[in-house]
Amino acid sequence: MVSFFAFIGLVAVLESPLARVRHIQVRGNTTIPMAQVVASSGIAYGESLWAVNRRRAASAVVAKLPMVDRAAVSVSWTSGTVSIDVHERDVVAVYAAQNGFYELMSNGYVYQQIASAAGLPYPIVTGQASDLSVHHMVSSAVSTVCRQLAEVPSSELTGVSEIHVNGDGTVTLYLDNDFEVLADAADLRGALAAVQPTVRYFEAKGYRPGVIDLTGSPPYRYTPFSALPGVRSDNSTAVEASGQTNGTSPQTASHP
Repeated sequence: MVSFFAFIGLVAVLESPLARVRHIQVRGNTTIPMAQVVASSGIAYGESLWAVNRRRAASAVVAKLPMVDRAAVSVSWTSGTVSIDVHERDVVAVYAAQNGFYELMSNGYVYQQIASAAGLPYPIVTGQASDLSVHHMVSSAVSTVCRQLAEVPSSELTGVSEIHVNGDGTVTLYLDNDFEVLADAADLRGALAAVQPTVRYFEAKGYRPGVIDLTGSPPYRYTPFSALPGVRSDNSTAVEASGQTNGTSPQTASHP
């Protein structure tokens, strides 16, 4: 008899309006509408609080909303409130395409088209894609660059005017001082950390703007524009970092 009344009591608790979702709040969203976050979670008003799977709901938000980096769901039994906390991805770059400029999120998601990139604190990215579509993902190569940029301090982007994705696993960094830097896309973060000290080294040795190859391991090689394939040079000699020449071609120098 006791177990029977306990069962009846349990049913009453489970079916009570107090044990159902009465309020849903979303926190941390600045650009995504609350209704969109709630819909992506799968949580509905009036459903049993016992039926709310917090981990599954949070995973659904991240999976369905590319602009969300992470999410967490909590339940307040006393108020019948489900809270969804989201952390939105940041804009890390502006892609310059033939049909305009586009803000890119840290996962390569195209957030929105903008009229101009002037005055924005993001690096300019270019690549093989001539056109982009809002609310779609860019290529995997550009996405790799975006993920790397999300971890790069803004101070290391100083002097970088453009990042060109070459499509072969490398990127070319165009600097404000006319130097160009070749780097592995997968190690862009490490390359950007090495750009400024490496350029200063070659400038201190008196080298004019050219191409610095940061792919692979040090020493990094410098090649003047005049010694690049397709550019005729009447004075091609290889110069070591010490300033001595060894009479070979093309003209290069190494950062120790």
